[in-house]
Formats: sequence, structure tokens, C-alpha cells
Amino acid sequence: MIVTRLSRVTDATTSPERQLAACRELCEQRGYDIVGVADDLDVSAGATTPFTRPKLGPWLNSRCNEFDVLVFYRVDRIARRLFDLSELIQWAQRHDVTLVSATESHFDLSNDFGDIIALLIAKVAEMELEAISARNASASHHNIRSGKWRGGIAPWGYIPGKGEDKVWRLVQDPVQVAIIHEVVERVLAGEPLRPIAADLTARGVLTPKDRMNEIKGREVKGYAWASQRMKESLTSRTMLGQVVTRDPVLDAKGQVQRDAKGHRVLGPEFVVTGDDGRPVVRAEPILTREIFDRVGAALAARSVDRTATAASGLLLRVLFCGECGRPAYRLKGGPGRQPRYRCAYAQDRRGAAGIDGPCDNRSVPLQWADDEVEKHVLDRLGDMERMTRVWFSGSDSQSELAEVDELLADLVDQIGAGVFKRGTPQRKRLDARIAALTARQAELASKPIEEPGWTYEGTGESVREWWERSDQPTRTAWLREHGVRASWRSHTLNGRTTIDDFDIAMGAPDLDAGALPGAIAGLAEARGRGAWGDPGLVETMAQVYWRQGVPVVYEEQ
Repeated sequence: MIVTRLSRVTDATTSPERQLAACRELCEQRGYDIVGVADDLDVSAGATTPFTRPKLGPWLNSRCNEFDVLVFYRVDRIARRLFDLSELIQWAQRHDVTLVSATESHFDLSNDFGDIIALLIAKVAEMELEAISARNASASHHNIRSGKWRGGIAPWGYIPGKGEDKVWRLVQDPVQVAIIHEVVERVLAGEPLRPIAADLTARGVLTPKDRMNEIKGREVKGYAWASQRMKESLTSRTMLGQVVTRDPVLDAKGQVQRDAKGHRVLGPEFVVTGDDGRPVVRAEPILTREIFDRVGAALAARSVDRTATAASGLLLRVLFCGECGRPAYRLKGGPGRQPRYRCAYAQDRRGAAGIDGPCDNRSVPLQWADDEVEKHVLDRLGDMERMTRVWFSGSDSQSELAEVDELLADLVDQIGAGVFKRGTPQRKRLDARIAALTARQAELASKPIEEPGWTYEGTGESVREWWERSDQPTRTAWLREHGVRASWRSHTLNGRTTIDDFDIAMGAPDLDAGALPGAIAGLAEARGRGAWGDPGLVETMAQVYWRQGVPVVYEEQ
């Protein structure tokens, strides 16, 4: 079995042809029959192990009984990390497989100290990898700050493009940008990300990964959109054209920490800044700062409960037992019985607080209860215009000023410590950067401050229209979020369950002073258009509360 590997196919010093020729020559000299070749090209030994490589991995994991010798050009072609080679040597001993290097005669595991020598060789290869990584990191930092694209999967909305200067940079992809603007519009209109993601998947809209495959002429896999990944992208500073990266975590000795597989442990994402404290911008922004802040605020304020599913019923954690106050759960029932809601303590012999034994409250038909709550909500709110609570981000300089303040505090703390002592070159660069940041701080602080806050805009859509186009989990999350609570009492007589009462309450959170003027204006404007239907409804502000795009409470006088 022959193994070849190359991190980049442009590397001519250890080309696949040279590796393969040397390995074949060794096999002929020793009389080995070649049963296969695992040629992993464009595969880094620092990012993979022998067991996870596309070509070699399947041979080691599921076809180890088909060969008894593993031949490779040089030890760093099969492993660059001490941990990986040690694991491979143990695997070879367990499976009675011999490891042979075609160009390193001292790599002989049949000798008494062969495994020790092999590990020493691997340590040298690992040190070489660390040096390569350090050089790459230095070049990467330079490329980032100069706006160059360093490879990998481009952020959502961008694709790599080569300019007139023959340098690769990120440019906007009109196809993806159009989808981003559609998603942003729907988010600001109050639509949750989960149904948006499901809609994009159903329409066959390509994810960023599939879009990149399409552009490069590779197979399109048809990946589904994920709401969490979409949220991370929409709230990432890459939407502003800025550079976001992650640094490796260092231990007390300043060494890069690695996990059990030898991979680097990376810290949290952060925005790369220049010496003047400004975020490094390497591409044309897809969103303005105002829109970006509005989307972030809307997503942060909206908390969709992921426990709501179509199978659990509309009223999961909305319907509660009228006897003990415990939430109801969906009871499928036996053959011929329709689904019902039942108290969570109906069969709990331990009983609820203050109740000895199971709760005596009986069940309630699921579809009937769902219909009652839906009718109650739509009768009172259905004809009202759905309002959107929109975030006004205020002065753009405030967020940047906070970043500069934080960065300045970190830099000042380093004065006099370690390499930043007075008179050192590092101290001179630190002082210059502090001076530039201080000037930027003064510039930002002099700008007028506009306080951020919420405003209210009409959507031209009624609550009923929104309800009808929303799926059941979205409706359930909305009912929970806006304080809709139903309760029931029932009893069983002669084998039949009778509902004694069914109550529906719609709670109203307190309005803060900043939200009051905009909400009143929105109500007055909507009423002036006759959007509420019955002119006797909702006479005072206390009777309706607008939150996250929809009115949440109504009480008749």
C-alpha cells in the first residue's frame, strides 16, 4: 500500500510523481505487491490526521486487512505531528502492519529503538510545521490588513475575485446579496429565521457553500439552510465588509494550545483593527451600519423557543391546567381517539404542590382548544395592522468609540510590561499606536450623540394575514412570547369528559417611557386609516402593546 500527500499541488519539491516513483522503486526492490495508492493532494497534515484524510483514511479504518506494509516517501508525508505518528505506530502494531519510508533508511520499526527514532523524526517534522505555521500566520496578518483574500470559504455574500493588480480580494456576489437583502427585509418585518431558512431550502436557493461549489464548477450538494448559521452570518461584521478572525489560544508559556488530536485551540471571533483603531475593511459592505444594527437588535430581542414543533400542538406551554397550574402536554390517545391535551400531573402519583396524588383535572380535545385560542386571538387582533418595532441605532460613532476605548485600555495596560519597557522598539510602536487611537477617540467623542431607541412602522399587513402565512411552531412561539395563556377545567362522568370552563388571558408587559410616543403615534395612525375594524376597540394605550412586530394585548371595555 503506497501513501502520497501534498499540502499544495504547486509544490514541486515533493511532487506526487516523485513520491510515487520513489515508493514504487522501493516496492520493486523488496518484492512488495502494490494493492493500492492513497494520494491525498491539497491536504494539510497539520489540519488532518492519517485516519481522517480522504484517501488514506478509508484504508486505515475499514480496509486494513487488505495490506501488511504501508510505504510513504518521507515521514512528513504521512504525519507531521508527534501525536499523529504515535497513534499510527500503535495502530500498525495492533494490526501487524509495517511502516516503511522510501527515502529514510533510519526509519525502521523492526529495530529495537526504531519507534523511538521514528518519534524523534516526527518531532523534527512537527517543529518544521510550527515554523511554517508561524510564517503563514505572519503573512496572513499582512494580507488581511492589506485587503487580500487568503482562501477558504468566503463569507456569505462574497466571492473571491482577482483585480487589475492580479491580487485576490473579496467582491460581492449579486446572487447572494439579493438573498441577504430579502432575508433582512423579512427579519425587520418580524418574521423568524427558522421559517425563512425553510423557505429558502424549499425554493432551492443555494447556501454559501453550495454557491461556491457552483461558481467553481464543482458538484452542488443541495445543503439545507440553518437558521442559527444564518443568524451568525447576519450579525457578523463581515456584512460591513470588515475582517473577522480568531487567534489561537496560548498557554502560560506562550505556546499554542492544542486539543487531543493536535489541532490548534482557537479563541472567540474578533474584528481586526488597524493601528488607528479602525476596523479593517477589505470589501464593499453589503449592509449599512444602520441596517446592520437594526437586524442585530431585532434578532437579539426575538427569542424563538425551539421546543415548539408541529407535532407538539399549538398550545404547548400556552395551555395550563386550571386545577394545579401545570402545563398541558399532547396526548395522542389510542385507536379511534383524537389527540388531546392533558395535565402533566394527571398520572403523577407524587402529586403537584398542595395536591395529594395525581391531578383530578381531565383532558381537553386538542383541535378544539387550538381553534378556541386562534379564534380568540384573531377576533380581537386579526383586523389590526401588524406593526414592526424598528431599532434606531443612533450615532454610528458610539459603537466605534466604545471599541476604541476598550482597545486603548488594553494597550495602556501593557506599558512597562515585558517587551514594552521604555526605550525598546516595541514600546515605540506601542506609543505610536496609542497616540493614533487617542486622536481617533477625541474625534469620535466630539461628534453629536443621538440616543438609540425603538420606533414603530406599519407593515401594510394585518395580524390575520401574518398568522395565516406562519407555520404552527412560529405561532406557538409568538403566543408564548406575548403572554397568551389558556387554562381549562373538566371532569369525567359516565365515561365522558365534560369541559367545565376554558379561559384565555392575554397579558400586557409594561411599556417603557421611550417606547410610548412611537407606539401612540403608530396606534393613532393605524386607527385613522380604520385598520382596526370596530371603532369601539382599544380606546387607551393600556389596552394594546406592540412588541417585536405584532400587537400582543387587547381588552374590551
